[in-house]
Amino acid sequence: MDFPEHVLPSVLHALAAPIVLIWLFAALLHLPLRRLYDNTFTHVYFGACVAVLLLWSVHAGVSPTLHFHLLGVTVLTLMFGWQFASLGVALILVGATLNGQGSWSTFAVNMVCMGGIPIAVSTLLLRWAQRRLPHNFFIYVYVNAFLAAGVSIVATGLAGAGLLWITGAHNLAWLSYQYLAFFPLMFFSEAVMNGMVMTLLVALRPEWVSSFDDNRYITGK
Repeated sequence: MDFPEHVLPSVLHALAAPIVLIWLFAALLHLPLRRLYDNTFTHVYFGACVAVLLLWSVHAGVSPTLHFHLLGVTVLTLMFGWQFASLGVALILVGATLNGQGSWSTFAVNMVCMGGIPIAVSTLLLRWAQRRLPHNFFIYVYVNAFLAAGVSIVATGLAGAGLLWITGAHNLAWLSYQYLAFFPLMFFSEAVMNGMVMTLLVALRPEWVSSFDDNRYITGK
């Protein structure tokens, strides 16, 4: 979910801003800059960012404070790693704000909720699966794409609902009826969308997916 202007108190925006700055600075420090010299990579990367921007432009809402839309951040994370995914979400939010779909005052909070949470969930689940689960094509698709995407959007929604409840924008009963009830639908939609995209990518363009390795997931299986 994305937060419109004037919904949350200014103190939350002030707290989120340094978090985003530190996060983006860390991403830049660990960014594999050599990949930007590859024309194929840059075309795919910025094309993916534009696709996610278009995805975010399609949304629905039950009130001015609750907007539903798919994220697609799990795909960015699996394709490019958390560093490029972080910068990608920042670029997407800049584009959405310039297009009138957001406000600069809510940039940091939206960045944390719609970018930080799904990137963290997708990255941690990927690392856990690589260490604890068999290296298998179907494990990668169902756990790291399907499940990670579904958990990511639920975590994002819970964080957003929690902020609205704590700040008094909506009470828990109203949120449970108008927002939390849609979580199963959002989980399934996000999971299927990301799972289908990643399945096509690893089958047809595995070289575009930095987290996928034929030798690890397919060869000898």
